[in-house]
Formats: sequence, structure tokens, C-alpha cells
Amino acid sequence: MIFGRYSVKPSTGRAKKKLVKKKSSRLVPLSPQDPTYIQLENHFQDGWTHPRKPKPQVHAIFEILLTEESSAAFLRYRAIVENSRSPRDANEQLLFHGTIRSCLLGDKKGGTQLCEIAGCLLCSVIRNSFDLSKCGQRHKFCRFGTGIYSTATSSKADDYIIGVPESPFRAVLVNRVVVGNPLTRQYNAKEITELTSGYHSVNISFCSFSQQVVGVPGAGLNYGETVVYNNDAIRPAYLIVYAADIPPEIAVTRSRLVKQTTSRRAVLLKPRK
Repeated sequence: MIFGRYSVKPSTGRAKKKLVKKKSSRLVPLSPQDPTYIQLENHFQDGWTHPRKPKPQVHAIFEILLTEESSAAFLRYRAIVENSRSPRDANEQLLFHGTIRSCLLGDKKGGTQLCEIAGCLLCSVIRNSFDLSKCGQRHKFCRFGTGIYSTATSSKADDYIIGVPESPFRAVLVNRVVVGNPLTRQYNAKEITELTSGYHSVNISFCSFSQQVVGVPGAGLNYGETVVYNNDAIRPAYLIVYAADIPPEIAVTRSRLVKQTTSRRAVLLKPRK
């Protein structure tokens, strides 16, 4: 892929000035003619492997701008992992993550304003990146324990997306994930919060800084996923917005989930007497 080693970068120059004027924005729309757009679209389509889910049409792709602090923390972490491996390679991958979108972010190709809705996890991740402490709040079952989950299968990430019923689009995050040297598992390991030494690098002193699990298909897991246990091992890099062409029975189920989520949110926000 064309994505450069240091293409995860803080906002600088013109982009930084835009963010100063529009603090809630973190997105830069990419042109369909942009080589990055083309390769991301191919990456998304190649990862769409569920046989009963027709490949959707990409509507828009945005680059996510990181703050200087967030970018620096990720690069420091990646350097630690890289220096602990031989040959020196952090095994960084572009992996997908689906979550709740409670707004219409990305529906308009120039619409880059992040919302302030408490339950919009998409805008929260774009604004603040991922947070291990929130693992399990949405799904009680965490196959590989308390971690941040992503996958190379875009159609699998799509399964975890809850969108807004009035939007014809869905949105998935493309993330830079420092995978390092993963422990490969085929069976559930819900108790995992960190890994034992030896599964990341030959230098076990760095193991606690670079812990991840790769779940491979088999034994109840049909599509692979990757789990990291350090907030700085992952950063949202791109947002892909695509057509929400899903079977009616799935749409009904997701509509119920949206209503349940909205109902729970209303209870949480209701003032106490």
C-alpha cells in the first residue's frame, strides 16, 4: 500500500489553521481521484468477504487528523515495538472498527463537523481515539477480554455498526494498529487483560507495552479479529462512508438496537428527583 511510515501525523499548516477555526472538526475529505482514496476503497472492498452481504458502494472517504499529543504518543509506542523486534518492524496494519453513529457525519461529502451527542461513539473515537476503560460497556461478551477490537474484514466491522435510521449511509473507521508479534488464538479467552512474555518480541521487557491477540477463524470465530491492550497501539486514521444496502431483516434488528440505545441514553440523561 502507499501509506507511508509517518503518514500518521499531527495537524500542521493549512489543516491546523482549519482546526483552530473549527475545533470540533477532525476530518479532511479525500478526492475520489486521490491515490489514497483509491487504495482505501480497494482495501475496504477486498475486506468485504461475507458471502451473503453484497459489496456496498463507497460514498466518501475522509482522513482523520490527530492532535499533536495523540500522534506523538502513537509514534512513541510504535517505536518501542519496532525497536524490540528483529527485523525492526512494528507490524502496523490498517484494520476496521465498527461502532455507533448517532449523527449524520459524512452523509454530505463536505460535512466534517463532529457532533456532541453523548451516545455517538463514532465522533467520540474520532475526537479522542480509543479508550480501554470503555471496553464492555456496549457488549458484555468480550471474546478476548478487555481490549480494543478491530478486524481486517470490513464486512465483519459492518456487523458492529449501529447507524441512524434516517440516513442512507453507514460509516466504518479504518485504524492504524500496531500489531507487533501477536499471540494467535482460536478459542475464547475472556479473562485476558494482558499477555504473558514472549508473544510480542524477543525482548520480553517490552511485552507489557505491546500486547495484542489475533483471533483466527475457527472454533466459533468465522472471521479474524485483532485485539490490543494499550490505548496507544491504535489510532483512527480514515473514515469510510458507504451505502447502507442491507437485508430488511437485519435492518429491523438494527432499528430495534437503535431504539434500545436511545431509550437507555434517555434514562441516563433524565434528571434525578
